[in-house]
Amino acid sequence: MGLFKYLAAETGAAPREVVIEADTAAEALIRLRRRNLFPIRDLGEVSAVQPGAFQWRRKRIDVFGFTNQLAPLLTSHIPLERALMIIAESSEHPDQKEFVSSLRQGLHEGKKFSQLIRSHGAVFPGYYANLVESGEESGCLPEVVTELRRFLRETRETRDFIISSSIYPAVVLAVVICVVILLFLVFVPRFSGIFQDMGRELPGSMVLLNTLSSGFRWGLPLLLFAGVGGWLLASRLLGRERLAAWRDRVVLKIPFLGGLLTTMEMCRFIQTLSILISNHVEIIRTVKIATRVLQNRELRGEFADLERSLKGGHKLSAGLARSRSIPRAVIQMVRVGEESGTVGEMLREIAAQLEEGVRLRIKRALSLFEPLVIIVLALVVLLVVVSIFLAIMELNSVNT
Repeated sequence: MGLFKYLAAETGAAPREVVIEADTAAEALIRLRRRNLFPIRDLGEVSAVQPGAFQWRRKRIDVFGFTNQLAPLLTSHIPLERALMIIAESSEHPDQKEFVSSLRQGLHEGKKFSQLIRSHGAVFPGYYANLVESGEESGCLPEVVTELRRFLRETRETRDFIISSSIYPAVVLAVVICVVILLFLVFVPRFSGIFQDMGRELPGSMVLLNTLSSGFRWGLPLLLFAGVGGWLLASRLLGRERLAAWRDRVVLKIPFLGGLLTTMEMCRFIQTLSILISNHVEIIRTVKIATRVLQNRELRGEFADLERSLKGGHKLSAGLARSRSIPRAVIQMVRVGEESGTVGEMLREIAAQLEEGVRLRIKRALSLFEPLVIIVLALVVLLVVVSIFLAIMELNSVNT
């Protein structure tokens, strides 16, 4: 997704700058005309990341905290402009205060809230502006922002769970890597040097360790160089888009990781559907927005015909059934929701179940990972110790 800026005007109105989010410039023009805006001048593509110190500033802007404050204010029927003023005045961090004040200033200039969010594309998640725009058009912005708060909270909880659960395994893995590197790059060469200084031929066990040590010494840099060089060469020959599509396709085929990423993407997709459907957003637009939430291009392509299927009169469950990534049980639950008129609630329940399943799989994987790493370290240390012991025994037998 890119941001394209135009100088455009409505019929009988003064020209103004408009920022459109789209994959290509042609798609941006189509979306511009759908808003009954006529382009006067193309101002070029807007970089999502501002130059200079913006990267540092981005880290100090709390999108969840902003949404968490905005949702109850809008639900209490406080106008958006006044809600932003309250948030800005209560913000303790200068960057957060300046950020919210800039949004409020944009409202004074006549810009839409969703347009202002798109102009800060590097700060907000990609789906944020689309959901806010749907809330503006359907007149249910408070409900959409409330759902966004819940969505962001659940996303943060999942991310914090993954990070906290990965700390101990990451420390164990780092220790194992350091120990193996020290063994094969420092300890083994020095012990082999003892035999060379004595003018004796290396025993078979030490020859094996030396071979492994040489592989570590020369193989790791060569592997790193080949990986970086191969990626740069492939990106030049294939182009970034084709290379990214190939990467997304390969990642999904990795055992366990591919299934986990697919489930997480489907959870995000279904959560977005539930938010929009619960707030009575038109189904075609709902599907468009939810499809853009998918970050994996391969998975996004599975839903390319979903919009056409809905326009042809098919139900949502029938369109979702064509995807290989949607579990069959999910399709059945969506059909039940369509029959009972509770599709939004049913999708929310499905997303909660998928998220719980993701957490359980991650927890089990990390629980298995810790002993596996320790066993690998024990085997490596055992190999080195036994090899050195055999070499010492052979050296003693020669001396006697």
